[in-house]
Amino acid sequence: MAERVQLELIRQGPAIWNAWRASNPGARPDLREASLDGADLSGVNLSETNLHRASLRDTRLSAADLRGADLRGADLSGAMLDGVDFSRSTIDIETKYERVAGCDVGVNGLYSVATDSAALMRLDPPGNSMQGANAEAVTESLRHARKLHTFSLLLSGIALLFIVIKPKTITLPYLAGSFKFNDLSYTFLATILSTMLLSQVSSFIDSALQGARYLNDRRAAMLVGHFPWLLSKYESDPASRRHSKIMRVFLVYHPLVYLYFFVKWEALVAGDWAALQAHYQEIPVMFGEYLLPVFYVVLIMICRHIFSLSEGFQRPILFDSESERNRRSEMERLAEAVEKQAQRTTELVELMKARAPQDV
Repeated sequence: MAERVQLELIRQGPAIWNAWRASNPGARPDLREASLDGADLSGVNLSETNLHRASLRDTRLSAADLRGADLRGADLSGAMLDGVDFSRSTIDIETKYERVAGCDVGVNGLYSVATDSAALMRLDPPGNSMQGANAEAVTESLRHARKLHTFSLLLSGIALLFIVIKPKTITLPYLAGSFKFNDLSYTFLATILSTMLLSQVSSFIDSALQGARYLNDRRAAMLVGHFPWLLSKYESDPASRRHSKIMRVFLVYHPLVYLYFFVKWEALVAGDWAALQAHYQEIPVMFGEYLLPVFYVVLIMICRHIFSLSEGFQRPILFDSESERNRRSEMERLAEAVEKQAQRTTELVELMKARAPQDV
């Protein structure tokens, strides 16, 4: 729970609170589970403050200092966050930030353009989670999803051949020979295969999206952000976003082409139910006329879920500039130390070589 004295101070407004922070520079305020809904905390100094599970709904935090703040589980819904300094602050999957204003919402957190800082997902996920900051694992999941999705697109492409060319049958090879399919039997097969394929696509892209939440550096953001697949590519330009959405609709809902074969349109328009029933009974599979509608409904539900996941990628993957600078400085110091150690090792080797003839 929040410290009572500190809670009373923050409720008196930023001026009183900032004066207390100035007179206590080493303090690490504890405002856990504090209720500050609707408060005007513009310009408040909340650096290094524990705001775990604090309620900040509709709170005005314009130009607030949240550097190093713990925002795990906090409710920031509807908060005004323009000009906030988020550097080194952390959130988690329980942090709520719907309807926030004044900052960008990314896959893995919040970003303030004015201060070039980001509040990112906590780097260490819960102990019962297999997620973590691994850009290679994210791209590998996307690679599997893209491959399976391409195969499903191929199946729908063959269905288009039936519509355009109108062959009576089509022959597909398999290990021991080949099968001949008419349009309806092929639709049944393609619907089942697409259901299985796209269910795996859904699983892989969901895993990639969950993994992207924990990415936290520039390299990871570039690696995943530039992955060549339209369903996971983020577009910042409004015109490109509209074009991307239209293309993603076509790519995701490609199984709708099977509806052309699933319904005998002439009989449906004429109300000839006997002809409709006879049409479905042409499927050379027991109970196929009942299984096809079930599989098709499941397939469309999977497509809808995949599109929802692709929308999740229509947000940027963020990184905090201050953390990047510190990380780069640490790497530079490490490289310098390694270089010095290598130089000393070289000097030692040369010294040993110089003394070797004297010892002999």
